[in-house]
Amino acid sequence: MTRVYIDGGQTIRSFVAAGLVRRVIVTLIPVLLGHGRPLWGHGAGDVDLTLVAARHWDNGFVQVEYRA
Repeated sequence: MTRVYIDGGQTIRSFVAAGLVRRVIVTLIPVLLGHGRPLWGHGAGDVDLTLVAARHWDNGFVQVEYRA
């Protein structure tokens, strides 16, 4: 199995559309920016995810891991 790190809205959307994403890890940093924006932009459609793990650190960071 090969693992790659992908980043950037358009790149992630293209990998999701091609069915190449098996795992999603998102790290949340506790800062409110004021205006919401889609994490990866529009157009990817809904993708069902299953929660695999959730971790937290003393600095307030939270990381969630999902299986696609």
